Amino acid sequence: MTTQLPTIDDALEETVRDERAEAVRGPDSPEGRALAAAVGSNIERHRRKRGVTLGELERRTGIDVPILERLERGELIPSLRAVWTLATALEVPFGALVAYPGRPDVAFSIRRSGQGRVVASSDNGFRSRALSPLGQADAPEVYEISLAPGCVEEAHAHAPKTYEHLTILSGTLVVQAGDDLARLEAGDVLFFRADVPHRYENPGDVEVVAHLVMTYAARS
Repeated sequence: MTTQLPTIDDALEETVRDERAEAVRGPDSPEGRALAAAVGSNIERHRRKRGVTLGELERRTGIDVPILERLERGELIPSLRAVWTLATALEVPFGALVAYPGRPDVAFSIRRSGQGRVVASSDNGFRSRALSPLGQADAPEVYEISLAPGCVEEAHAHAPKTYEHLTILSGTLVVQAGDDLARLEAGDVLFFRADVPHRYENPGDVEVVAHLVMTYAARS
């Protein structure tokens, strides 16, 4: 009999204080367990490196300490929103939390179609697939994102001086960042500061696929 790894939804229950602690429900799988273990290890490593206590991380994210402890032990499957929230709170790139610790540098890497770490929203309408070799300091952070028809994804402000560079491959995507709003079609490109609340919306009846490049302020 296979032991089911609980999702973060199971553990949050009545302890959720705001949507920043929102989590996904998803099937248990070897990939899910590997993701939980990697993210948990990375959260603890970066938290300790920065001298952030669990109590302080709770204050920054709205995720209760018992949930953070289980995340760090790899016992929960984090949601896309939870990973972004934790990355912002710890002032590290998103990719730093989903990377496999100790991964060796590579000089030549092929990412086949359908391969790459995927993190999804609770309803699977918003999906992010890593295209770059995560965890390598010199590699750009590149993702393929997809939004199902009617999908709206709200994003909190990322760390100061975080930028997003979006190239639309298919479909129609409406992006709002602060007071700025753009309707994008296939072939359009948008560059914007993502250190303000922003949202992505697919108003059409076909899936949106886009490439997203993240850049961050240099840390001293």
